Amino acid sequence: MARFAALICLLALLAGCGGGDDKQEAEQTVRDFVTALQKRDADTFCDDLVTKDFLGEFSGATGDRATESCKRELNSLTSLEKVRLVKVESTKVSGDDATVTAVIERQGQRLKQVYRLKKEDGDWKLSGAG
Repeated sequence: MARFAALICLLALLAGCGGGDDKQEAEQTVRDFVTALQKRDADTFCDDLVTKDFLGEFSGATGDRATESCKRELNSLTSLEKVRLVKVESTKVSGDDATVTAVIERQGQRLKQVYRLKKEDGDWKLSGAG
């Protein structure tokens, strides 16, 4: 019986259930964000990677119009494919809030960027940058 319980726990972990490492998940959100910018993947960016509040701030709209506006705005930006994540320097998690400090390269210049994240619907999402 103990082996069966251990197997169930292992399967749950492999399926992504059973709680993950918040630090690694927050960092992955930043990586996914940069990849979405590079690929101009407006669907992933606007639907999956930003909080509802950030979506409204970025797009200047609310509700369903915020998502549509976000996608239009992202598609209109130029030189996004030249954005590159150089490294993640540090990550701090406090409950449902996190900050990820990363070095980003854009147009040949390296910039240190601090990303604020919030856990929304069980996933880490960007809530702002500083």
